[in-house]
Amino acid sequence: MIYGTWKDLERYRGLYRSLDVLIDWSRDHDFRTLPVGSHSIDGERVYANVMEATTRDAADASFETHYRYMDVQVDVEGREAFQVAAGQTTPVAAYDEADDFELVDCADALCGDLAHGVFVLFMAGEPHKPTLLYGADGPAPVRKICFKLIVDELF
Repeated sequence: MIYGTWKDLERYRGLYRSLDVLIDWSRDHDFRTLPVGSHSIDGERVYANVMEATTRDAADASFETHYRYMDVQVDVEGREAFQVAAGQTTPVAAYDEADDFELVDCADALCGDLAHGVFVLFMAGEPHKPTLLYGADGPAPVRKICFKLIVDELF
């Protein structure tokens, strides 16, 4: 996981080819103006999923894992918390190769939040639980972007 402010995204140039594509794209584009839906940045290698959701209790969600893509998540409106599994996981739903999606549970987690220009990059294979309740806010709407970045091996 990489966790930081969007204005510092450039610091991570050179780590992954697809991240470099996103960094270059973000220089000339304001991600906050993208409408809800999927938007290609570099074909299927780098794209943005803009969504509206409601935050949820962590107990009501499982950790999701992707193997072909990394996720860079940032909130446009609202705020949310997230968790990253920290320990042994237990399968909940088998890996769906077509959707690059697996669900697992884990007893231990690291926690963070997305608000005020903060992003998180979840690595491929890193179980994460996004769109969680922020503090004592209760369920609240959030407009967010999940940038999907293909792993270098598939670039």
